[in-house]
Amino acid sequence: MSEDLYADNPEDLNIGIVLQYHINWEGKIDSDTLIKKARNNGFRGVSVRNATKEQITSLQKACEKYSIKFCQSRPALRLYDADDITKIIIARFEKRNAYFEVDLTKEGHLTSEDSDLLLHLRNWLDSFGHAFYEARPEKNITSNPHAYIFKNAIAPYQIYIFIHQPLPETITLVGMPEIKRAMWIDSRTEIDFNQNKDQVTLELKRNDEDKKFNIYGIRFEAHRPEDDLGPTKY
Repeated sequence: MSEDLYADNPEDLNIGIVLQYHINWEGKIDSDTLIKKARNNGFRGVSVRNATKEQITSLQKACEKYSIKFCQSRPALRLYDADDITKIIIARFEKRNAYFEVDLTKEGHLTSEDSDLLLHLRNWLDSFGHAFYEARPEKNITSNPHAYIFKNAIAPYQIYIFIHQPLPETITLVGMPEIKRAMWIDSRTEIDFNQNKDQVTLELKRNDEDKKFNIYGIRFEAHRPEDDLGPTKY
């Protein structure tokens, strides 16, 4: 999929992931509960498909109330399994938001299966969400084996990589600036690394007690010119 897919109608990447409700029936909906469900599971945007005007208006008002973006409907993915995390990383790398669609029952509820899958996504975001929302694709750095590489949109001296299970024993990144330290994003455990010019190699060891995910993230902190400045004297 091309990163220019939505070039004519770019999205606000601060949204990240959007929960799209498929209603397809008439009647009153509990919009407050639906918007809080999206917010509490880490979504920053909500959209709706096959809804009545009254249902759309109700959801829009609830989005304003709970400070969530009401988004236009778009082709959306279904929640399937743990690999949904891979899909949001790919979307991030392609400069677009990831849309996930869930059906509402006529009682206005999610199925238990969808609720469980949302919880899995929430658990991952609890550990990696801060980096995910700050991440913007960095394509001047490459790696072997494959990993998704990003820079922090606010602090570009921070570099993130997301790697799918099973983790390789080592990874080498090429095109890196001078690195001061590397750590697992979720546990904040520092990782030993070797740097030779623009190549950084590190061993990917996890502690047995660390949480298990299908995608892990690493944060690098690069050397900054201001790090060389001495204390300011007045």
